[in-house]
Amino acid sequence: MDWHEELRRKLDLFPIGLPRMEETMKILRLLFSEEDARIAAHVPNPPLLFTAKAIAGKAGVSADDAARALRGMAERGLIVEQKFLVEFRYTLMPAVPGFLEMQFMKGQVIDEKRREAGELWHKALAGEFGEENYGYPTSGVRTLPVRKTIGAGQRVFSFEEADRVARASGSIAVAECACRKSARKCDAPLEVCMFFGMTADYLLGRNLARKLTPRQAAKNLEMTSDAGLVHIATNTKPPVSIICSCCSCCCASLRGVVSLNKPAASVASNFRAESAPGSKCVLCGVCAKACPADAITLGEERAEVSQYRCIGCGVCAHKCPAGALALVRKTNETPFPTSLHLTAKMMTERNKLGGLLESIAKDLL
Repeated sequence: MDWHEELRRKLDLFPIGLPRMEETMKILRLLFSEEDARIAAHVPNPPLLFTAKAIAGKAGVSADDAARALRGMAERGLIVEQKFLVEFRYTLMPAVPGFLEMQFMKGQVIDEKRREAGELWHKALAGEFGEENYGYPTSGVRTLPVRKTIGAGQRVFSFEEADRVARASGSIAVAECACRKSARKCDAPLEVCMFFGMTADYLLGRNLARKLTPRQAAKNLEMTSDAGLVHIATNTKPPVSIICSCCSCCCASLRGVVSLNKPAASVASNFRAESAPGSKCVLCGVCAKACPADAITLGEERAEVSQYRCIGCGVCAHKCPAGALALVRKTNETPFPTSLHLTAKMMTERNKLGGLLESIAKDLL
């Protein structure tokens, strides 16, 4: 039995799954030993959580061996461990967003295996794994524009402002950007990824993140805006689970914009950039250089924005010294009410609901 392949099949049942590729199989073999893979292949998908004893019975190993392996995988950020009363229970974690990012958070030792897994992760995003992320109509993420770049007189909803989303999403923690640490292609700030609610509490409990107050979170968002990074959040109304501050050279959330040539359609947004009324472009090229989506070129009289590529992040307008660009509303789409609604939509588009229900039924037997 190829336990790594069995594990991959269960991981492929997540909304963003893990397709079979040379790179993804190498990642699993680097991070999961043969014994780990055998036991992890019997860990249930969410929402189920099983005890080590239950998983041991399914995997055909002793309860002590299962408990030791499961605790080790949880400590390495490969599966989820939750304590209920006096015992621990376990469930699988997706590859992304999930155990791949966990390998590069603060406090994790970046050994040779993790470093190679990171390189393979970014290589896989250029192929079928990237299509798994970006090749479907519904985006799992959306941009939160820089507030002061939105044109005058335009209504802005609370779910469209990063600082208000952060304040409405519960406890807050900040962690180092796993994408940037693994890709190592730029020197943008590292401690920029903010997590909220139960996700924040989980990371704080494992010393993988630092707790923030709402005021500190607002300052973090301001700092990352000034650094030219794009605020990317879960495509739901608050509370959200994460707000990342992304660059297009390293970050998985923006790879579809540049590498796979799936720009505006890859990231949900209600805004687009265009010339600010009454402004005069000085053709300095700052906006074109700052744009993470390669959406701006310099024309004869002013910067020109490709609406096919623009993701409505506001980085260009924030950086423009002449105030010649502004964000304008292009749609009035509302994010999904909850992560459950978003997950159901993404899984339906990927024809995964039936497979997940079958897997859950099998795990319950």
